[in-house]
Parts: sequence; structure tokens; C-alpha cells
Amino acid sequence: MYGLVTAALPGMVAAVLGRSAHVTVGPTNTTGLIILASLTPWADQPELLLTAMATLTVLAGLSRLFIVALKAERLFDYVPEAVMVGFATGAAVIIALMQLDEFVGAPLTNVRNVVDSLIRLSGLGLTDIEWAAIGLSLFALASVVLGRRYFPRWPIPLMTLVISIGLILWAPWPFVQQWITLDQTTLINDGWPPLASHWPSWSMIQALIIPGFAVSFIGSLELIVTLRNRAEQRWLRAELGSQGVANLVGSFTGSFPASTSLTRSVLLDIGGASTRWAPFIAALAVLPIILFGADLVRAIPQAVIAGLLIGIALSMLKPTQIRNVLKANSQTRTLFLVTFISTLVLNFHEAILLGATLGLGIFLFQASVPQLRRYSVDDQGWLRDTIEVDSPHNLIQISGSLYFAAARQLPERLTAMLAPKTTLITIDLTHTQHIRVAALQALQQFVAECQRQDVDIQICGHSPRLIQLARTIGIKLPWCNNRLEQQIGRVQADADYD
Repeated sequence: MYGLVTAALPGMVAAVLGRSAHVTVGPTNTTGLIILASLTPWADQPELLLTAMATLTVLAGLSRLFIVALKAERLFDYVPEAVMVGFATGAAVIIALMQLDEFVGAPLTNVRNVVDSLIRLSGLGLTDIEWAAIGLSLFALASVVLGRRYFPRWPIPLMTLVISIGLILWAPWPFVQQWITLDQTTLINDGWPPLASHWPSWSMIQALIIPGFAVSFIGSLELIVTLRNRAEQRWLRAELGSQGVANLVGSFTGSFPASTSLTRSVLLDIGGASTRWAPFIAALAVLPIILFGADLVRAIPQAVIAGLLIGIALSMLKPTQIRNVLKANSQTRTLFLVTFISTLVLNFHEAILLGATLGLGIFLFQASVPQLRRYSVDDQGWLRDTIEVDSPHNLIQISGSLYFAAARQLPERLTAMLAPKTTLITIDLTHTQHIRVAALQALQQFVAECQRQDVDIQICGHSPRLIQLARTIGIKLPWCNNRLEQQIGRVQADADYD
């Protein structure tokens, strides 16, 4: 019931304030699992559970608005593709595995995680399995897989759901009575569900801050994927803002955190949506179901939901992307595998934050190791790409950022590149960025080392601002104004261009 509310009001608000005709907002599989894990501590306290749900929704909305206010949407550019693929793959696997009990007609209760579900499923015997439920699940699964392939513009999942409800209500066949419906497992009534009646405690807010940000973060990734598919990245800030306001409105009306739904957004695209009226009407159509559709919802068989969700999970798997990630370098494979495995064994928000943090750490490590390249300088002053051991004049080109950690190991690395017969070394700073005090101090250490080894040194390619900074902090370096040129040999070869 609260999921329907989430699909209705936040969906309408986001549609009115947003820009894209292909973004629909509401409950999603990935954020739903985070929400479930986040609210579990209050599951046995109904009056506090609704308060926790509303609090989480507020925090998820404020997180988006905070990102918009700081213009920090570029934060998502630092999430590697391998992390996104690993998370999506893990989410798809979890969604599929968590439906297996209902797929075989033996729904489990109080399942903690995937491992717990698999262990308990392995203990089921043939007498516990309902073959009628398996038949319906397979029918629903096949309808999703085959419908996407042969009838992509037809609402096959909806048609399958309607057919299963019709069989429950009117079919005279005995096997239909073996299907477990939502009426047997869930309390569903006509009308708006109850709202929170308590204010949150500070300890509750503290416990939900990180999950709230995680919901916002992952929901934003789903938004980015949707906008990227439509070449509408320019509307990222507007859509983030609209979803932030939508969640704030939803927190007062009984919804849990809403995010971009990848599957329903794809349906809008396939249906030819051209204005924001499309997602608005999609959300508006849910209102009569909330108010008057309880009988129909109660008649939905759990087996058909299991089959549809497994089919959707399979569609979330991207074999080509997974294969490309696994074929890439070791860092990319590590990011993918760490995120995928952590998604299976940790809470969703912990897994995605772990993968994103690891990706950011690798980026920072790479950025903190500037590239050093040594050239020999001939008698005419030309740079030679081949290193001549006996050359008395060498040039070391430094490329990359030179701030903080990037500068700490610079003296040792430069010293290691001194050739035995070098008498003059030129440092080229033309391709460096972000030179700060730490970099000037590192260069000062290297100059002192060169002096101890009776090697003359000159530093070229600097900017006037860098010289001014050195003067300000009292560091004297052997600056030079020589123009740096490199002779490039021409190689005659045939080349194919892809």
C-alpha cells in the first residue's frame, strides 16, 4: 500500500517539476532493498516504523537537494563504470534469488539475506513444492522474456498480471486454488494507509542518515543511467531537484523514498512518451487503485509476482558489459568483483558505498603518482626519446598533478632517474597541474640532492604564478626560461582506423 502511495504522489510531483518525459519516479527494486534493510530495526514497533519510514524519506529528499544546492552532481562522475555494473549485477542476482521461495510456492518468512534464503530453500522437500505455482511462475517469466523479444511495445507483464487475477477470481479449475495470493500474506484495504504519528528521535535520525544518503546516491545513479540513454544529461540537476521535493512531499503523505525506476522509464520510452504528461498520468492512474482497488490487489498470486520479478532481474543483467569489465585491466576487474560480492553479502548501501569508495581511492592513488619521463638532450638541444646512458644532459618531463600526496615521493623518484654520467638535468613542468607548496618543497629537496652529486639543474616550463608562490614562501629554485622542443621522428607505416 505504501509502495502504491510512493508511485502516486512523489511520481506526480517529480513529473511536474522535472524536465525529462522519460523519467518516472516511484518505488524501485534496488532502493527498496536498502529501505527494507534500513527499517528492519523498527519492524516490531509499528508506530515507530512509520516514523522511521517518513524520516528516511525526508533524509533521502534532503540529500538530493543538498547535492543540487552545492552543485555537486559531478560527484557521480567519480563512480567507475565497473562499480555500477557490479552493483546492478549483484542487485539482479539478489532480486532473482529472493523470489525462489515464492517461485516454487513455498514462501519463507523472516528471511534475513540471500544466504539465509538459500540455506532454507535447500531444506525443502518435494512435498513442500507446489507445482501449480511453478507453472504460473514459469508462465510469468516466459511472458517477460519472450514479450521483450517479440512484442516489445505490448504491455506483456500487465497482461500477465491481469490474466492471473482473472483466473483467481473466476476460473473453476482446482489447481488455481493452490496459488498463494497477496490476500493470504498481506493486509491490504481500500483507502489511504495510516501515516506516522510520532516525531523521530535523534538516535533514529542518526541511524538513518547514511541509509538516506545511500538511497539518494543509488537512486541518482539510476537517474543518470536513464538520462544517459536518452542523451539528456543536461537535465540532471533539474531532475535531482524535482526528486528531492517529491520525497519531501511524500514523507508527509505516507510514501517511502522514491527514485527513478529504470524499468518503468523504459516503458515510457517504448510507449513514445514526448512530454511530462506521460509520467504524470502514469502516477495519477495509481490513485484509484489505492482508493478502490484492494480486491484486485489481494487477488494477485505471489507466484506471478515472483516470475515477473525474476524476468525483470534477468533483463537487468548486461552480459556484454560484464564481459567487457572482466576483460579489462586488473583494477577494473577488482572493482567489479568487490562490488558484486559485497552486494551479495552486505547491505545494499554498504556495498555501493564500498565500491564507490574503492573506486575513488584508486583514482586518488593514480592521481597522486605523476608520470615521469626522461629524455636525452643532444648537442643541438634536441630531445631524443631514446635514453643515452653517456649523455651528460638529460631532461625529465613531469606530467600530472603535483599537490599533496602526489609530491611526497617526487624527490626519491627523480633521484632514481639520474644517470651516472649526467652533469646537467632539466626539469620540465609544462605538463603539470595543481603545483602547491608541497611540490615546491619536493623540488627544493631534489635540487639539494643534485647539488650533493655535483649535477647542475634547471627548472623550465613554469608559470609566473609559481615563481611568485615560491618567493612568497621563501623557496629559491634554479628557474630557467629556455624554450623546450622535441624532435619527432616520422615512421612510414600503413595504418587501419577503426
